[in-house]
Amino acid sequence: MRVKDKVVILTGAASGIGRATAVLFGEEGAIQVLSDIDEKGLRETLDLMKKGKDRAEIMRVDVTNSAQVKKMVDHTYKKYGRIDVLIVNAGVVRVGPVEDFSDEDYDLLINVNLKGTYYSCKHAIPYLKKQGFGSVITLASVAAHIGQVNHANYCSTKAGILGFTRGLALDLAPYGVRVNSVSPGATDTPMLVSDVTKQAKERGVDYKVVRKEFEEEGVLKRWATPEEVAFGILFLASDESSYMTGSDLRIDGGWTTR
Repeated sequence: MRVKDKVVILTGAASGIGRATAVLFGEEGAIQVLSDIDEKGLRETLDLMKKGKDRAEIMRVDVTNSAQVKKMVDHTYKKYGRIDVLIVNAGVVRVGPVEDFSDEDYDLLINVNLKGTYYSCKHAIPYLKKQGFGSVITLASVAAHIGQVNHANYCSTKAGILGFTRGLALDLAPYGVRVNSVSPGATDTPMLVSDVTKQAKERGVDYKVVRKEFEEEGVLKRWATPEEVAFGILFLASDESSYMTGSDLRIDGGWTTR
């Protein structure tokens, strides 16, 4: 088991990629602190775990709230004495033309995607430096690498995560801490389904039409499963990636090869 007995903090664990990661890491023997703003979803994630449920705890955390994030990180270190892996997965998507985009929606993108990543790392860094080891994994996106119609604001936050990850990798390398990102392509999660549903409604076309367009973006002509992305996260969390830092793992079905 590749993360057996490793202490893992995972944000955004109530659904999608976060849920699949929690289940996979449970099977791989991790000790997990799972967080999300959706407490009901967290409990459902815990119920889905066939292994590792007794080594996992859930915490309702709003990643846009620095104090709540700090409380989670402090609790983890105080209880377990270390943080082996920090997975900053919590994220949201909002789409639309820049000129029509509401300030509230852009604030949400910035606060969850960028500030949520910043707060999670900020409060973990003192412990990571002190212990002299650890793996930090952020969630970027294919949208950090390419432009997408009506996604300019979302793209900006995910590109920001890439830059943040690379800079932080340099800062933490002297302390033995690795920092990498994962860039999923179209992945069959509630967040993407909601995005596609909204686009279909706005364009007055069937959901299947827009979904097909997303499937055609990658050369494999399908969406990823959350589990496929979770395996990439597992690799970066494990000692198998011990010589990787400042890297971005694209799990995008070949989307960015075009």
